Amino acid sequence: MNHAESDPPEESIVLRGARFNVHAMSIRGSDGKTYVREVVRHPGAVVILPLLDDDTLVMIENNRPSVGETLLELPAGTREPDEPAEQTAFRELIEETGYQAKSVSLVHEFYSAPGISDELMLLYVARDLTRGEHAREATEQIENRIASREDVRSWIAEGRIRDAKTLVGLYAFLAGTLSIEKQDSK
Repeated sequence: MNHAESDPPEESIVLRGARFNVHAMSIRGSDGKTYVREVVRHPGAVVILPLLDDDTLVMIENNRPSVGETLLELPAGTREPDEPAEQTAFRELIEETGYQAKSVSLVHEFYSAPGISDELMLLYVARDLTRGEHAREATEQIENRIASREDVRSWIAEGRIRDAKTLVGLYAFLAGTLSIEKQDSK
């Protein structure tokens, strides 16, 4: 039975945040009892695979206070209210790396953590890049890192890539599934 269609759960807001809210969701279990689960309601985000050429991409070293580490990541960011995802991809690429893309193409969409959140991430490949000035937020501690296909293979094998959205994007890059996608958006 699909509860989303037949019996939508009741929700109440537990926390209002700047980028997302936390809701308490009442769901009925198979035993007939009601259970409360917290869920993060998120506006969605994009992750960008910026290609300098077919074998080279722009990654970032991003200090993440929430995990106490600097992670190797693909650029990404949260969508603004009513902002088209493609626009978010163009904006976040410039903000985090300084690179401007002539085109972005949707490769894949996926839920980041469906057990606790409805955040839908859209993976875009960015092509025809021009280097410029970044526009990072004051709290962002980011450095660009240019990576070859071989770097990516090595870093994954060594366990150096620990960010899930980045792994999704890099596996698509390594699998070669980007070259079949030629519909560009401007």
